[in-house]
Amino acid sequence: MISVTRKVGIIGGMSWPSSVTYYREINQRVAARLGGSHSADIILWSGDYHHVEQAQLRGDWREASRLVGVAAAALEAAGAEFLAIACNTMHAVADDIPKYSSLPLVSLIDSTVDKLTGGARVAVLGTNATARMPAFFKGFAKAGVRVVDLGPEVQQELDRIIYEELCRGRVVPESAARLGEIGMLAMERGAEKVILACTELNLLVDSAPPSAVPWLDTTMVHVDAIVEASLRFRESV
Repeated sequence: MISVTRKVGIIGGMSWPSSVTYYREINQRVAARLGGSHSADIILWSGDYHHVEQAQLRGDWREASRLVGVAAAALEAAGAEFLAIACNTMHAVADDIPKYSSLPLVSLIDSTVDKLTGGARVAVLGTNATARMPAFFKGFAKAGVRVVDLGPEVQQELDRIIYEELCRGRVVPESAARLGEIGMLAMERGAEKVILACTELNLLVDSAPPSAVPWLDTTMVHVDAIVEASLRFRESV
């Protein structure tokens, strides 16, 4: 009898740079836990991000739901045992997955909220859709977490950096510096945690000098939760 990890189906390509991060970090964590030449058992769906982006920008959540659903169904058919969406914004349609797949979902939203304590004040840095996502605010409300508003100008700047740079694989030093400034602004306005609620924003933090900003990276929190789910062993001959 040998123990094997559960097979995760990652709904990725939203965008491809974040999918690279998920693939690398999940494998590195599994290797660290199991040792030797072990790696994760992964099926990665990486679709054409252009269609996802356009659905997000025009607020067509029915189409966004369909795109995620098609991926979920394909991953289940390919043998995945549970799912994960490698994107904050597309968790807006996570509740629609049961229409397409019977597999359980490891939620980025739930994983992030679980890291916050009641009464905490946070700032949410992500796309405009993510910053206003009901699923996030429902989780925050349940946990007693309060959100610091950074204003529309900061939000417009974050959307530009995410959609025009990071999702296209561009890591711009000036944008990394600006993200640090936004983080400091959030602290000045009372944020105890500054949530990197975009699976590409860690690329900017990693490229910048160490900062005093108390970042909470949803990508790494989600990766840890995926690894824990994967390492719930089952027996196999």
